[in-house]
Amino acid sequence: MDEKKRLAGRFMIVTDTDLPIGDIVKGYKDLWRIERSFRTIKSFLDIRPVNHRKEERIEAHVFICVLSLLIARLFEKSMNNEMTVSVISDMLSELKAIPVRTADGIITLRSESENARKILDKMKIPYPGKILSSVPT
Repeated sequence: MDEKKRLAGRFMIVTDTDLPIGDIVKGYKDLWRIERSFRTIKSFLDIRPVNHRKEERIEAHVFICVLSLLIARLFEKSMNNEMTVSVISDMLSELKAIPVRTADGIITLRSESENARKILDKMKIPYPGKILSSVPT
């Protein structure tokens, strides 16, 4: 029973590498980051496997997946990791562009969103003007 108590709350790693023990343990403990990244790619980014035949298309698909993940992480980092990319996306989706038909044409107006304003300010992205575009008819 002493052996069980001594090992309680510890984990054991079996490996065949010559890396320093500290690096092996750190790599194992950081696995959650990799698993979280795959969950983000599969859930929030909704990226699924696609059957490509040509090598350049496979490379392009992987590039887009990794780039999307990088952008998601940059969003989170800009918010000091206080929000997930999913929450940030929901808040930014409150910002709408609304086309309005007038006698002079179509004007695209921006909706007001305090949540979106806070996020864009924190990311140092200018908040869009009230009138986004005007197209005469």
